[in-house]
This record gives sequence, C-alpha cells and structure tokens, in this order.
Amino acid sequence: MNVATLVGGLVALFIAAAALVSLRRRGPASGSVGLLLRLLAVAATAWIVIALLPFTIDDSGGAVSYLLGVPVVAAGCPLVADLTHRAVGITTTVSAVVLLLWALLLGLGVGLWFVLPALLLGMAAIATVPGRGAAVRGGRDA
Repeated sequence: MNVATLVGGLVALFIAAAALVSLRRRGPASGSVGLLLRLLAVAATAWIVIALLPFTIDDSGGAVSYLLGVPVVAAGCPLVADLTHRAVGITTTVSAVVLLLWALLLGLGVGLWFVLPALLLGMAAIATVPGRGAAVRGGRDA
C-alpha cells in the first residue's frame, strides 16, 4: 500500500463521514438517500483517482488528465445538479452510464476500478426516481 492509497482513503473517509453527518441532520427527507449515494460515489472516485494517480502518470504520462479526469467530472456533475436542484435524476443517470462505459472502455487498465462509483451512481439514480403512490400499492386499494 503506497502513500497515495492512504491519502485517497483518508479523503474518501472524510467525504463519507460528511455524507453520513448530512444524512443524520436531514433525517428521512426526500432525496437524502440519493444524496448519500452520490456523495459516496464521489468519495469512492476520489479514493480511486488519488490511489491510481502515480501509477497512471508513470504509465500514461500526459494522458492522465483525461484518463482520470473523465470519472472525476462524471462523479461531480450529479452533486452540482443536486446543489442547483435541476435535473438531478437525469444527470445522475447519465453520469452512471458514462462512468460505466468509461470503466468498460479502459477495462484492462485502470477502468475496472470505476465500476464501484458507477454502481453507486446507478443506485442513486434509482433512489432519485419519485414514487407513484397508488400505482405502487396496486390491487383494490388503488
């Protein structure tokens, strides 16, 4: 385990702790689970990017800016959408798909590490979808 992995882990733990504190403060408000999952995806992405940075610089040189930059931007966009309260669901969904496709594109290299943040963003996209009320209950109660 190198220093970059430890630093990335500390950054990820800090973001995850902030997400949990935010969830406790909000309580069971709508959208809080989606926000928690989006923050955990950013934490996982930060940990992965910081841990892979030295290896990727040695291996790819200047290409590190887009090899690791695309996942950072993809994980950060849903948080920006959440802060502005605009198109959170679609932004989270698109970001999950972009991260998953990026993981598959770079699959034999550093890409498979980004499957975890893609899955977290996918779960956040599902958690962001509003319930349908009567359609969910079904049966004669509807």
